[in-house]
Amino acid sequence: MTGWLSDHWFNIFIPLLAFVAVVLLGLWARWRVQKFLKQQKQIWIGNVFTFETVARPFFQWFLILGAYLAIQVSTLSPIVKRLTGEGLASLFALSLIWTTINLSERLIRFFLSKTKTMQSLIAVALSVARIIIIVTGILVILEIWGAPTLPIILILIGGLFIAGVAFRNTFDNFIAGFEIIYGEHIKVGHLIKIGSGETGHVTKISWTRTIIQTGQGNLVIIPNHNLMADTVINYGTVADTPVATDAQTAAPSVAPAGPIDTLSDREREVLRLIGFGATNHEIAEQLIISEHTVKSHLRSILNKLNIRNRQQAAVYAERQGLIVGADSLKTDS
Repeated sequence: MTGWLSDHWFNIFIPLLAFVAVVLLGLWARWRVQKFLKQQKQIWIGNVFTFETVARPFFQWFLILGAYLAIQVSTLSPIVKRLTGEGLASLFALSLIWTTINLSERLIRFFLSKTKTMQSLIAVALSVARIIIIVTGILVILEIWGAPTLPIILILIGGLFIAGVAFRNTFDNFIAGFEIIYGEHIKVGHLIKIGSGETGHVTKISWTRTIIQTGQGNLVIIPNHNLMADTVINYGTVADTPVATDAQTAAPSVAPAGPIDTLSDREREVLRLIGFGATNHEIAEQLIISEHTVKSHLRSILNKLNIRNRQQAAVYAERQGLIVGADSLKTDS
């Protein structure tokens, strides 16, 4: 035994030295990164999540790398080197997949929860991230072992295309729902009038459809894509206002409004644009005046017409026929 070791010590020492050197390098690199982060006064939360998630597998990766390098510099046969190398590379890929999934989940949950995103959207984002990472990892492992990946990629592309065609309407409604929910132009409780003539309060907004309730108690279910493509007048939230089929009866109970003849031409134009649902900024751009001037006109309009707020002004504008025969303002994101 002693004679065999004396004859082969060099063949054992070199691979062992390579393995130990790589492992020590990994420990040093992890220590340096940790020290660097501690010295930073302001640390991006993504860096903290990354280091916490990668710290343990990082050392494992250097163990795998050290073993791979030791085998490659050893005197083992080429077939053994190839098989063990592919096995270690696959082990590294599996560890990397698992770590990437954990890191992506932490980042998605952190950032989406800060934006007060619904749990359903967070769950969808997590599922999509897992699927993408796992499929990519499987393709990498197959490539390591020399398996043909092109047919699998083509099958995946074909499947995605078929799914996209089959669920095109659902996908369109989902995207429109995202735009409605986060665009905040239409909210639950708002009184809206759609292009087909129905007027009602928004009672529910889901990812695929929006439901409004009319004055007769009827529920109108509108696919989100159709709602975003339609002409919509949004009267906003009018407290204690009975829903009606016509905007004239949707106004809150207040003292009779003053005559429109009391308004100047400029104030009448501002009122017309308010009826379209335009914001102060949009009115200022349309009439080439400042937003401060728009606010002054709005105060004057409310005083002259004896109405209390912008929503009542919009109802009044439609009742007076200021927006009849013209294109209403379409809600944009």
